[in-house]
Amino acid sequence: MSTAVWAFVGVVVGGLLTVAAQATAESLKARAAVRARQDQRERASREFQRDTLIELQAAMADYRAALVRDRSQILPLRSTETQLSAARSRYQMLVHRVSSPPAREAALQWEVAALPWFQGDDAGTAAAEAEAWETAMRITGEAVRATD
Repeated sequence: MSTAVWAFVGVVVGGLLTVAAQATAESLKARAAVRARQDQRERASREFQRDTLIELQAAMADYRAALVRDRSQILPLRSTETQLSAARSRYQMLVHRVSSPPAREAALQWEVAALPWFQGDDAGTAAAEAEAWETAMRITGEAVRATD
């Protein structure tokens, strides 16, 4: 074979190797970008859950305080009813945003124990409400720490 043929073969092989190297590099960059986006989404999801759990704890405290105010009044005031309704709405919205089943269940169990007690139903007791409250706060706190 002549030198021109070898030169042509060398150019073709070199070009193919260059294209293959560039394709490999682009593929690796694309995989790294996908992993980075997944990590960013997971971080954002954990932050959202952490913030939601913290807000849920605050909403539960507001809801509990509104239930106490409502129970302490012989005739409920309109402002108390408004506060109770707003606190319950916020609680319900947040409890269903929580992705941790144990935290969600604990918060819902607290409400189940709290409503009879604060509404004067004989089925509810202060001890049951207090125990459900402590359990809900502990489990939601653990869920907050698990997001770190």
